[in-house]
Amino acid sequence: QREALKLIADSLFQPASFRFKPDFVSRIGIDHFDRPRNPDVSIANGVLNVQKAALDALYDDGVAARLIGAGEKASAGAKPLPLAEVYETLREAIWSELRTGGEIPRLRRNLQREHLLRVANALVKPSATLPADARALQRDSAKSLQAGLRTAAAKGGLAKETRAHLKESLITLERALSASLLRAGA
Repeated sequence: QREALKLIADSLFQPASFRFKPDFVSRIGIDHFDRPRNPDVSIANGVLNVQKAALDALYDDGVAARLIGAGEKASAGAKPLPLAEVYETLREAIWSELRTGGEIPRLRRNLQREHLLRVANALVKPSATLPADARALQRDSAKSLQAGLRTAAAKGGLAKETRAHLKESLITLERALSASLLRAGA
């Protein structure tokens, strides 16, 4: 499980994994028989769709429940993957620019928005099937992300797109963290 998570974090969620030569991208065509509304091929949308599918799987309530319960089923000496490690690994991989202080390219901003959307939704209106420990871990992970966003947003010398993205992300996360939790059945 750790190896699979590392593979996803080190490949699917890294910007270097999706660098395409402009001459290759310019030769990608559309199916003219399909008659798309927008005839432009968007590499960014294609990449984001793959990343969204991975995020959906990794933030699935059933996955969280299995990881939380894995410790009870593990044999002595086994080290099952804790859900906290999954959330931390994802946050650090997706928001690595917060540590480096570098610019955030468009593909990364798209991924970060999707990650933030899942985090904010889980905080504001948690699923009835999400284990309580998973909710607590998500809130803790969100607070760590909030601290990183605050630090990164305060730095100067970044492009306007990066600064705006960081500020918007921070506002979104702060609102989600301060919102009342809507508990299922309450």
